[in-house]
Amino acid sequence: MGLSTGCERLDELLDGGVPDKRSLLVSGPPGTGKTTLGMQFLQAGLDAGEECLFVSTEQTIGELEDTFEPYDFELHHEDLTVVTVHCEPGDTMEREDDLVVRTLEGGDRAVTEWFDLPFTRENVVHYLSEYAPKDRVLLDSLSGLRPIAADEVSFWRSTYDLIRLFSDSFGATSLLTAEDSGVGDSVASDLLRYATHGVIELSSADRANQRHTFLRVEKLRGRDHDTRRHKLVLGGDGATVQPTQRTPPNELHAHDHLSTGVDALDDVLGGGLVRGGFTLLSHDGTTGHYTLATRMLAQAVDDGMALAVALPAGVSLSELDRYWADADYTVDGLLDDDRLFVLELVASDGSDHRNVLRYDETADRDWERLMETSYERSGDRPLFAFVDTEPLLEQVSRQRVRKVRYQAAASHTGEDDVVVYAVNPAIQDQSLVEFFVDTSSQTLRIERGDDGIEWLTLRKSLTGSPGTSAVVAYDEEPPYVDLV
Repeated sequence: MGLSTGCERLDELLDGGVPDKRSLLVSGPPGTGKTTLGMQFLQAGLDAGEECLFVSTEQTIGELEDTFEPYDFELHHEDLTVVTVHCEPGDTMEREDDLVVRTLEGGDRAVTEWFDLPFTRENVVHYLSEYAPKDRVLLDSLSGLRPIAADEVSFWRSTYDLIRLFSDSFGATSLLTAEDSGVGDSVASDLLRYATHGVIELSSADRANQRHTFLRVEKLRGRDHDTRRHKLVLGGDGATVQPTQRTPPNELHAHDHLSTGVDALDDVLGGGLVRGGFTLLSHDGTTGHYTLATRMLAQAVDDGMALAVALPAGVSLSELDRYWADADYTVDGLLDDDRLFVLELVASDGSDHRNVLRYDETADRDWERLMETSYERSGDRPLFAFVDTEPLLEQVSRQRVRKVRYQAAASHTGEDDVVVYAVNPAIQDQSLVEFFVDTSSQTLRIERGDDGIEWLTLRKSLTGSPGTSAVVAYDEEPPYVDLV
């Protein structure tokens, strides 16, 4: 179980809140809401009847009151202890002109009655240990403790000691903030990120002369957390995270779905391929996207649909049989049963089957007529049309392709039909590619990185989670492809 952050959506991103008796680092530039997010975490504990400790290293209690004035936070709640620990110049028993531990509660004063304590890891830990036990601890911020150590490794050890103090001695769940300026000397270094159980990263971006703050759960050990970037909104109710979902509610759409044949991809798409719509499969020419397309075609056959396919150049009908080796049907059988129509834009196997429809602009077999014939011959069966646009655009003008796509959508594509176009934007007319994206219900992008890893990203969808990415994984056995 986890402890609530006070923000329901953030709890969801964390897959159930902050893990009990673990530490969470919140890093980000100044002014992004780290302290507010931390106090909201404490307020959630106060509302649940828990004992909480607020350790401030940079602000006095008066300054904290000013900071939280817009919010309904209870800084003076009876179950909240506020401690201010600062590094100040002073004289210790060992020497003059030393850095010492001071508290600003009720005025600048030493933490001991007779002398100043040197500002060391041991003394800070000893001083804070007097406030145990607690259920929740906020340390705001680690930046104020940076003088405690001479170098980054020593500072990491000091932070680790504090984390162990809070989790072991206090029995508490802790949230620590740290400034991250985006440069190498930031307090929120890789070592600190390693020391804590989880990391929330805050950032800001300018759009149309307005500053926006974003939140991302960078890591959380042992949790299947959401890693996408979300907008962080600071208002009267504290910190909220938007959007709660990235597509309109399903109730606003009447779409049914056809499974892609890959469960993980169905999850990304919010159910599968949209029936009655148009899906764009964008690739960079280096991927195995055709393997994914053949699983979609196989699933369509299993669902009782007919197929109309315009195959990529160099892909033969016999290759379909190899991809469907685990199925109880063949290419020839589907052709004979009027369940497969091959829109042959370039010469392939030389098959003379009546359902291999060869393109010929001069013989009443233009692109429009080939598509019409597919819909006519499929009869009462829903049609799954898969079109690789590379050979198509070798034969048909982009203006004609647009017109036929419009006509098919308006006059032929039924509510149970599925249409998938494959495009390679790098070698095709950009205005046509943008037309496909604009008119699509769903757009998937598959590309291979320099390291050879193949990525799939959902760029657009009426359902599912646009912006979601996954690695494409291939296997020797059917269904040959998965997302991980």
